[in-house]
Amino acid sequence: MSALVEIADASMVYGAGEAAVHALRGVSLEIRRGELLMLMGPSGSGKTTLLQVAGALRAPSAGEVRVHGQSLHGLTQAGRGAIRLRHFGFVFQSYNLFPTLTTQENVEVALDLRATAPAARQRRAREALDAVGLADRGGAYPAQLSGGQKQRVAIARALAGQPDIVLADEPTAALDSESGKRIVALLVAIAAERGRGVVVVTHDPRILDAADRIVRIEDGRIVHTETRRDRQDTAP
Repeated sequence: MSALVEIADASMVYGAGEAAVHALRGVSLEIRRGELLMLMGPSGSGKTTLLQVAGALRAPSAGEVRVHGQSLHGLTQAGRGAIRLRHFGFVFQSYNLFPTLTTQENVEVALDLRATAPAARQRRAREALDAVGLADRGGAYPAQLSGGQKQRVAIARALAGQPDIVLADEPTAALDSESGKRIVALLVAIAAERGRGVVVVTHDPRILDAADRIVRIEDGRIVHTETRRDRQDTAP
């Protein structure tokens, strides 16, 4: 698998002096094509910060991040924003849907940011909703959807821009077991499609079997990496 994102010796420090918080300490990580990578660790371990650094939402205090081989070092906010629009789709735990917009309109928002023409915007939003099994719910509002359906809308919005990297922060945390399984199955399919890379931050042990690779982080450091083959080799 080739790397879509390469993080090399990245550190992140918030504040200064005695008040400084070291969120990341010399982290190196690759996000690979066709892979579902899960980031695990206790609260405050640095998982979300690492996701933000990987997705060009934050610049590390030290170290380097490359997306498709392009270094992000020294890019302006506008330059980083262009990288995010071109390559990334984000799925948030809280869904971040607009309550006054329909499902279709919520997905179209991602395409409006890319200045997509109206006809193409509507078509691609419909296609994205169809991909997550919500083709018949385009006219519904968020209040009319279940938690699992809202999360699928959030995934459809992330997919509508046709990103090659999808970053999801606790996508199953608020879902029951069955809805969580459907979301994970969808993320597995996304990773397999067109060589996309998918990264999931999670505390949810129910979904770990779906991962191609599990990276555990504590106190801002990667402390363990486990592949699917590792799990198969240790299975009874």
